[in-house]
Amino acid sequence: MNNFTLNALISMWVLLASSPSTAQASPSGNDNRETENAGPAPAVALNDASPVRFQFSGFGTLGMVYTDAKDLRFIRPSLSHSSSENPDFAPDTVIGVQGNLSLGQRASIVVQGISRKNTYNNYEPRATLAFASYAIAPFLTVRAGRMRMPFFMLSETSDINYANPWIRPPTEIYSLVPFNDLDGVDLLLSDNFGKWNVELHSYFGGSSAHIYQSGKGRLNGSGLDITATNGRLTLFAAHGEARMSMKWNDKDFQNLSSMLASPFVLNGDRILQDLSGDKGRARISSVAMQWDDTRWLLIAEYSCLRTTRYTPNAQAWEITAARRYGNFTPYLAFADFVRHRKNGTITSEKTGIPDLDAAVQAFTAPRNLGQSRATLGLRWDFYRNTALKLEYSRIRTKNNSWGSLFPTDLAKPRVENRRINTIGASVDVTF
Repeated sequence: MNNFTLNALISMWVLLASSPSTAQASPSGNDNRETENAGPAPAVALNDASPVRFQFSGFGTLGMVYTDAKDLRFIRPSLSHSSSENPDFAPDTVIGVQGNLSLGQRASIVVQGISRKNTYNNYEPRATLAFASYAIAPFLTVRAGRMRMPFFMLSETSDINYANPWIRPPTEIYSLVPFNDLDGVDLLLSDNFGKWNVELHSYFGGSSAHIYQSGKGRLNGSGLDITATNGRLTLFAAHGEARMSMKWNDKDFQNLSSMLASPFVLNGDRILQDLSGDKGRARISSVAMQWDDTRWLLIAEYSCLRTTRYTPNAQAWEITAARRYGNFTPYLAFADFVRHRKNGTITSEKTGIPDLDAAVQAFTAPRNLGQSRATLGLRWDFYRNTALKLEYSRIRTKNNSWGSLFPTDLAKPRVENRRINTIGASVDVTF
């Protein structure tokens, strides 16, 4: 789906949304996951003669993050562009709108657009959802178009910050891969087994991404995830496999590649193949759980990424514990991104030339997200469908890694093996 098509879909949808005869307010509630996930039709008799209905909804976040290191800024890897501002409103501020057009009980069309500062350093709106769905049976739905890449438990609501306890989903996991969209088809199979509701989700398609500064990536593959819910407990597991390409066009890479291409450099060709190209493969697996009894909220998630080249093999985990006291919810979160020992950097090859090996290491460091983090936060639901969040985080970057930080001076970057404090605040709304 090209940019012209996506922008046209957004424009058509906005015109529909502005019509008073069709727009309806979205149902209120504390969990807005239905805003982004159009799941299978309910297990009742399907009636194609049901009236056509249009529903409009939206969400937004005004967020800021302050970093105590003068030479570093916090970023959302693969989502946001670096900034010189401190405090910085770019990483977390977002606004999104969505339209759901129901064509009877079987068919529907969903279009969602968001605007946030992106890796191109602008706020150009983009379509994050643009799909049609059809209920083949009460328990089986097929969808086609642009959807979310369902690698993680909260992928469907990663932009809807009101639906989640934190200011942002843990970057250690949700930035593990830079691909967020799925342009393709999927199948949703849902049924009840005793007290458990189980949904199987299989998908096939591709995704593309622009990665700061001049990287372009592409993913094509398939996967399967399963979500099982039993009252307060939700369990999630996912696995996906894909072909992957990653290419760079900046001057730093061009200079590095010309040096590595020299016939006098040992393993130069192999290193180039590990850094850039279109013959990579990737596998990602995730498991997660959530316990929510309206008083306690516990979330734990683990993901593992294995690649043949371009990005480091890694594993990441996070655990969050929150306790509700009326409209106040304090929470404590821990997270870690660990590069796999067998592939600690993107390439394990050496040229035998110290200065050139150092240049390769300097090139791979921004692509390594290794860091550990501890976060103390407070959420205050002070108004209907509106929440204020405050967070303090202590981040420690690891060897040859930039984590979720970016230097203000690229000529003298000093990011790895440092401890940095960040303070964040946001106001989240849904409407």
